[in-house]
Amino acid sequence: MLSTLRQLTRAELSAMVSLSALAGHLFAGNRWQPASLLVATGIWLLAAGSSALNQWQEQDLDARMHRTRRRPLPAGTLSAKMALLLSGGLLAGGFLLLAATGVKPLLLGALAVIWYNGIYTPLKRRTPFAALPGALCGALPPLIGWSAAGQALFAPEILILFGTLFLWQIPHTWLLLCHYRQDLRRSGLPDLFERISTTRLLQINHCWLAALLLCYLLFPLFGLIASAPLQIFFLGGLSALLVVAVGQEVRQTKQVPLRLFHLVNLSMALLLSALILDNLF
Repeated sequence: MLSTLRQLTRAELSAMVSLSALAGHLFAGNRWQPASLLVATGIWLLAAGSSALNQWQEQDLDARMHRTRRRPLPAGTLSAKMALLLSGGLLAGGFLLLAATGVKPLLLGALAVIWYNGIYTPLKRRTPFAALPGALCGALPPLIGWSAAGQALFAPEILILFGTLFLWQIPHTWLLLCHYRQDLRRSGLPDLFERISTTRLLQINHCWLAALLLCYLLFPLFGLIASAPLQIFFLGGLSALLVVAVGQEVRQTKQVPLRLFHLVNLSMALLLSALILDNLF
């Protein structure tokens, strides 16, 4: 049962979303406090509930793809009704926790769920470029954490973090699509590779990665990571990931997109960890 719930909620991805909200809350200059736990837990519940709802919405697509056919609904380990009930419970819990932190976090949380499940998920059936507007979903959690700390929504610092998360979403999505492009064809979704070749998409993706790298450098450059040891940790980690990424590109194997996908995820985990540690104590 735990394995089924883990798959339904995409627990690891939900944890990353929760981490970004926690980073946004601590980034506001607050030290660890009960509200930090409320924000992190509330966002995890919303992310988990949205994931469960997404799998209920896309159970027909998941059944066609090798990557997703073992998820609980297509595999038959969980009924569609139960998945919908679990989703409702998780979302309700998330909204209740966010409501305890303020009106703005609650409204932004509702926007994130509506955008992901009500706009992005249906849009994937209509256009191969749904990832572009869909990137807003992944950029909202740190803004929710920031607003829960009572900060202005359009402060330069949080807009930099918001923009960095937005940029990160695109290579995160496109690299996975490049690796599973045969699955994309099986799904029946609009095929991005009918519009853009894999080679060209990877070239465009390199531009996104370069922009993402520049955004990462803004954090130590403008003192958004204040601790000198953490700046060294962050820049050293980025340099190591960049060296590994270049090494993967040189090899030119079929596994390159998937390996770059993991490296891109590690880069974001590195940034969020640095921001949390910088403001934790």
